[in-house]
Amino acid sequence: MSSPSDKKNTQSVSDRQSPPVHVQENVNTHFDATVAYWDEVYRSGQLQGVIYQRRQGGVLEYVDAAELAPGARVLEIGCGAGHLTLALAERGLRVQAVDASPAMVELAAGQARAAGLDGQVEVSPADAHALPFEGGQFELVVAVGVIPWLHSPGKALAEMARVLRAGGDIVLTADNGARLTSFTDPRAMLALTPLRRVYHRLRNRPAQAVSYLYFPRRIDRLARQAGLRPVARRTIGFGPLSFMGRPLVGEQRAVRINDRLQALADAGFPGLRWSGWHYLLRAHKDEPGDLQSP
Repeated sequence: MSSPSDKKNTQSVSDRQSPPVHVQENVNTHFDATVAYWDEVYRSGQLQGVIYQRRQGGVLEYVDAAELAPGARVLEIGCGAGHLTLALAERGLRVQAVDASPAMVELAAGQARAAGLDGQVEVSPADAHALPFEGGQFELVVAVGVIPWLHSPGKALAEMARVLRAGGDIVLTADNGARLTSFTDPRAMLALTPLRRVYHRLRNRPAQAVSYLYFPRRIDRLARQAGLRPVARRTIGFGPLSFMGRPLVGEQRAVRINDRLQALADAGFPGLRWSGWHYLLRAHKDEPGDLQSP
């Protein structure tokens, strides 16, 4: 659920250092306080909303590619406001949705009831690092916007793989350290260095929610270490284009630029294919004896 712009009460840093475990408490507090934003942004026509909507569309394309039978059990980690939860349930899937934020759990459950889908959706609190489910229970695990906010993404991926049945898929997203905006704005480039953490420490800033950027190869490596095989990958979202944190163009022009760059990236244009804001990965948990690609 991480945003394509740093909010005043969050930091965005690289994956070169692991955050302390207590950061998760700050993350939960942050999402409890911003629940209305995460509900509204998926309806917005501004750049952030457009990028999130297209990210969700890309995730659903990967979900559809899994070709699940009606009634298949799906675990959605980090359900947020419940927009993806409803889209999964509308496909005839049985959705177990979890989130570490109590406010998000309440909102997602209310959305399911209002849509008349609460018979297919169960929402509950859970920590992605220690999922309260037995192994092999789900045919699909989805984690959108979750990885950037975790203090131990490798441990969480191992948990996702544990509860996934053999032959099932995981669809996840991460905030891309190789995103275009990381190299076009000096302030964004700072997020790729240890200097940002030192800067905030020297200023004695209070504890904040922290989101982390990950290069695609790091996410692929963590997936393989969890026993998963990447089968499809792409990046989504270009912008906001800025200098020193200030936007260079207005919202509508930014949306048009994003559309053009996304079309080029989807066509495999060199330098753009892997430089979108969000990295999307579909990974498979092989059955015993399956032949794997090298």
